[in-house]
Amino acid sequence: MKRVRLLLLAIWIVLLPFAVNGGGSKEQASKKEPVMELRYAHSNVPIYFYHTAGLAFAEEIEKATNGTVKIKLYPQGQLGGERDVTEGLQLGTIDFQASSIGVTGTFVPSIQILNLPFLFNGPKHWMAVMNGPVGAELLSKAQKEGEPVGLKVLAIAAPDFRLPMNNTRPINKMDDFKGLKIRTMQVPEHMDAYKALGADAVPLPFGELYTALQTKVVDGNENGPLALLGNRFYEVQKYLTLLPVVSNGGILLMSKKTFDKMSKSQQEAVLKAVDTWKRVMDRDALEKGGSAIEEMKAKGVVVTTVSDLTPFITATAPVYENFLKKLNPELASWARSMITKIREASKGIEEGDWYAKK
Repeated sequence: MKRVRLLLLAIWIVLLPFAVNGGGSKEQASKKEPVMELRYAHSNVPIYFYHTAGLAFAEEIEKATNGTVKIKLYPQGQLGGERDVTEGLQLGTIDFQASSIGVTGTFVPSIQILNLPFLFNGPKHWMAVMNGPVGAELLSKAQKEGEPVGLKVLAIAAPDFRLPMNNTRPINKMDDFKGLKIRTMQVPEHMDAYKALGADAVPLPFGELYTALQTKVVDGNENGPLALLGNRFYEVQKYLTLLPVVSNGGILLMSKKTFDKMSKSQQEAVLKAVDTWKRVMDRDALEKGGSAIEEMKAKGVVVTTVSDLTPFITATAPVYENFLKKLNPELASWARSMITKIREASKGIEEGDWYAKK
């Protein structure tokens, strides 16, 4: 009898954990990855491709991680200006950012090359570069520069350009820029480009721009079609020019601190979803950009196209030399080589109509 009681006691001890844990479900749950609620920030309006690409990126990651990584989007500078957000990525207080070339270049020096004027002839040239070996080389260098400063440079995308818009006259030739006060980003290459074209570059804060246009403090500004439409600049400007003065692609950045906290499977899901982000960026830059231009035309904006870029390229050549002089010798040598490769990639490409029509 004593042996039976001891046997029953031993069985009870063995089965007790399963009774308490519901057959091991709690033990399995303890091994489940914790949910990460992450933030993706950008400074543009929700119709902008930074946002639409961000939504697709977040959806794919949440699905691939079975809901363990959830990403919420914060558009229109809700978490701060672009520089503030990038610094937040470095600190690990913000997780993802879709950022402009101009601001990213101050953290990742190789990106600055994309600020140079008339580096690309148009969207098709941009796509040929960024979706080919030259773009891969640029991204690789940017990634190596980003890691030491706490940034993971995941992608460069969107064949978009900062188009000049003004309320004084249509721009058909270089002389038409003379005397125009054009608001630019506070990016030296952007400002130097417009000065070289004969305009006065005015680096106003973006939040003051609409009023400055309204009160004629400035005559015009430059931005991508979706930004021009979304911020209603067609209300205070009449003339838009399809001229690839400077590229307006976007950079997908991630906090290295956030990435390092992830499990391997979560990291893989993020890296795989980058292709989706790029695809939507490229698609919407063209399709939504084209629709934005058509909508502004319908609102009375006069759109002109400059076909011969030669005088513009010649006039802005000194901007390149000034830019290269500011770089250390190693980076300057790399930049010269990259400029040549980008220019060579334009051979045989006919831009035609810039933006796809829906």
